[in-house]
Amino acid sequence: MTALETIHSPEAADRVAALIDITESLNLIFEEENEAIEEDRPEDAAPLQEEKARLASAYAQSIRMIAADRIGVAAVDEAALVRLRAVTAVFEARAARQRALLDGVEETAETGEDCGQIA
Repeated sequence: MTALETIHSPEAADRVAALIDITESLNLIFEEENEAIEEDRPEDAAPLQEEKARLASAYAQSIRMIAADRIGVAAVDEAALVRLRAVTAVFEARAARQRALLDGVEETAETGEDCGQIA
């Protein structure tokens, strides 16, 4: 097996599909957590943490595998790559929203203001 064959694996499409699935699952968790924070129900987010940690680990591993197979990933069906970019954009937006919500909660705890005013 040549170095190019090692890098260009036929499993690239499967890896992209797996990353899409993992990212979509994380998106759902972020959505639930964000709703819980927005509605001042942080206890509803607690049961999600174990699954979120498991998915975050799988996400990181999946990213590493895809990064190691850039040639193979470049050959993946364009529709799958478009879908991956779309779910990743949602993921990044929900993660940023959560960071803003948590920053607002921290600020509220420090100032004693109502956290319902988070934009």
